[in-house]
Amino acid sequence: MRFTTRNILLPLLGALVIGIAACGGSDDDGDRVVLTPLPDGVLLPIVISSDLAIGENRFLIGLQVQETGELVLDADLDFAFFLLDSDEGTLKFERDPEPIVITRSYTHTHEDGLVETHEAGEVGAYRTTADFDVAGPWGVEVTGTTADGQTLEPLRPTFSVNEEPFGLAVGDPAPLTEQVLVSDVDDIREIDSSENPIAEQHNMTVADAVTSGLPTVIAIATPAFCETEICGPTKVFFDDLYNEYSDVANFVHVEPYQVQAVRDGKCATLFECRNPIIDEWRLQSEPWVFIVDADGNIAAKFDGMVTFDEMADALEELIA
Repeated sequence: MRFTTRNILLPLLGALVIGIAACGGSDDDGDRVVLTPLPDGVLLPIVISSDLAIGENRFLIGLQVQETGELVLDADLDFAFFLLDSDEGTLKFERDPEPIVITRSYTHTHEDGLVETHEAGEVGAYRTTADFDVAGPWGVEVTGTTADGQTLEPLRPTFSVNEEPFGLAVGDPAPLTEQVLVSDVDDIREIDSSENPIAEQHNMTVADAVTSGLPTVIAIATPAFCETEICGPTKVFFDDLYNEYSDVANFVHVEPYQVQAVRDGKCATLFECRNPIIDEWRLQSEPWVFIVDADGNIAAKFDGMVTFDEMADALEELIA
């Protein structure tokens, strides 16, 4: 498994190549997806979600200006999901997505040891749920208008749905990870790259948390080394959730990389410095947030962009 932080949602995505089906149809070889040159001014919908499988999935689309890579954050969109089982595809269901916008950030450690958080502009996507009933090639037709009245061309980015997710699924038992704790190090910053690390998020192993009989929220995120600069906001929302719900649930933060080893230059790549949780939880990207129920089973999972309200709603279902 090759673990890479995704470069989706970076300010410029000019080099990104995606398959677009304008209105169905096939090429001379019988392929259902047509790569068609697009006119200037077209807004490109981009499937952000990864590891899609049969069943209910959290589904994210980004909307990008073709020429500049700028993300459009204020559109009113509609999604129509097609199973690509014929030239035209079969319409399976439609969704009315919700826009989400966050401010990207990252932490930086100065030579004197001072850790500061820096904002890096807004980024956003359009979120819904998609319940796929069969594996194979799918497309989502994205239509709508922007806040300034521009109408989207009816483009259909394509994606694959697997029989089962590569990673852990909702309902799976949480792996009993034994990560390094704050009591094992001299300085919490050896295991947490946040600007303001919270020791209580590092005083219990994942294994102990998910077998404690309480719900557990697990954030696998690195504010310092996240290429998308989404980990920082995710960690902030996670901290806000901790401040509100720490009396009824466990909160565990695990960096996907060995922080001190990375800072000391001991690894040629971040992947070589990965923490065991990456392999044990079968992760291919970061950040991730998992919410585990009192029985130790995964109740919700959030890949990439996530808001405080999404996490709070999922946790509320376990403590209501």
